[in-house]
Amino acid sequence: MVFIESSLVFVIGLLLGSFSTALSYRVPRKMSWGAVRSACPSCKTRLGVLQLIPVLSWAFSKGKCSFCKSPISAFYPLSEIVCGLLCLGVYFVYGLNIEGLIVIAAIPFLVSLFLIDIRHMILPNQLVFILLVIGIARLIYYSTQDVFGGIEDMAIPYLLGAAVFSFVSWCIGFVMTRILKKDALGMGDVKFFMVSGIWLGLDALGLFMILSGGIGVAFSVVWRVVTGSQKFPFGPALILSFYILLLFQGSLL
Repeated sequence: MVFIESSLVFVIGLLLGSFSTALSYRVPRKMSWGAVRSACPSCKTRLGVLQLIPVLSWAFSKGKCSFCKSPISAFYPLSEIVCGLLCLGVYFVYGLNIEGLIVIAAIPFLVSLFLIDIRHMILPNQLVFILLVIGIARLIYYSTQDVFGGIEDMAIPYLLGAAVFSFVSWCIGFVMTRILKKDALGMGDVKFFMVSGIWLGLDALGLFMILSGGIGVAFSVVWRVVTGSQKFPFGPALILSFYILLLFQGSLL
């Protein structure tokens, strides 16, 4: 039964990964999410159903467009596989239930934000807002199950957590900007801190700061070696920390 469920979750994750790669391409370009079918970036030919199958379509076409034969980056199937693995991680911690499905619903938006921040160094408001809405819906559901207590019990640890997370991150960004004489933390990062507070609660602030700081330092070193640029996106470190602590929280539940 576990094998069947985990296989199903992985396939769902691959589909969500395909959705996340589409978002990572369309959102920064202010394109509609679903009004137009996906197309080849080179020849602009609309893709059929067979060309939209996650991972397999790329493998069968040998990493090339079926129409113009332009190379298609392995970045796309890799992102889909990563999304599938992230969903599997949620399944093994939360299980295949409403709690797990709520968290899985957030995965494609986390992956999209990760990809967009690496490419464009922005965390789009619309994706961050969707994570906020899902997080609030999760709290409301948990309040009906008496997991975090009633609505009144969530006010301090989670709603206040959102305010404290964002305020602390803004203060750190303000101070670091004054010290370094350049922007140290974007407002997109501050907004993601707020969303993290809604999901993780006030008690997780210390762990989130330490973990994201450590990952951020490691990521910055790799980024500078690979790109040669001193400026690097901090969003990936925040997103990875958020996911890790979300799994940790799930294990406690």
